[in-house]
Amino acid sequence: MKRQTILLLFAVIVSLLPMTAHSNFLKDVSNAYLPGEVKTIMVGEGEAPIIEIGAKTPLPLGTAIVLTEPFPSSLTLSQGNSLADLLAEKGWNVVISPFHLPVTPSEPINEDTMPGSSDEGDSAPSSQPNEIHPRSNQLTQYLSFEMTVTALTVQLSALNNYLQDRGGYRMVIAQGMLATTFLSATEQQPALDPDTFIAISPFWPEESTNNLVIETMAQANYPVLDVSLNNFNDWESNTTLKRKIRAKNALKLHYRQINIPNNSLTFSIKDIHKPPQIQMVANSAIGWTRHLGW
Repeated sequence: MKRQTILLLFAVIVSLLPMTAHSNFLKDVSNAYLPGEVKTIMVGEGEAPIIEIGAKTPLPLGTAIVLTEPFPSSLTLSQGNSLADLLAEKGWNVVISPFHLPVTPSEPINEDTMPGSSDEGDSAPSSQPNEIHPRSNQLTQYLSFEMTVTALTVQLSALNNYLQDRGGYRMVIAQGMLATTFLSATEQQPALDPDTFIAISPFWPEESTNNLVIETMAQANYPVLDVSLNNFNDWESNTTLKRKIRAKNALKLHYRQINIPNNSLTFSIKDIHKPPQIQMVANSAIGWTRHLGW
């Protein structure tokens, strides 16, 4: 009886972890800004933070959505702010939308597999836990691409509803795993298609999923600027040339791939000194939209 109580308590704690993490995520984002700077929108059954920065020109071009994420492989909140400021100077209303990457909780302990919980002769090989290879990718053990696509689809739908009365063009910018997830989300839900997408070094740390970006980018129904950060990581480098060749063979209109230096460790404590990497991304995005005739 005592063992069952402990197992039940453990299962309840595990089930509450995603809710607690999401609550802390919203609080952490809010604490990074002054009171009133962070707004919330309803995403599914919960709330998600957004930060809006208005265009600094009389006639805005439209709305740019910058997807940020705590993982360093994606645009961080600080980088998103720097990028938003640069885009606002060029006439874009910017919405920074932090995304909480869903993490698969550890499986609760099964009482039937615990030592001494069954007769000696009743044990079966299928009850033994799967061994994890020491060279396996530990990150993918806690990440689910399907769960991430679903969560991002819900958040994008909420953003579309929030911005439905905004005029002008719609541009989305994402980096790393979020960029790969966005391409798959829009493939499944064409209603979420933007007017253009800026994909910065898209990848996913699993081979079959990582290769999906080659096809989803080539088949996207919207213009894509494919920004490759030099020496970003091996996952992204493995598909850089393949993405370009596949888009060319698919006769994709309005596709461009550019390579820029990766200075992710360069920073300045002064707001007037934007990271060189972010400045290059912003300049490339502006040049791309002008190429589209905006």
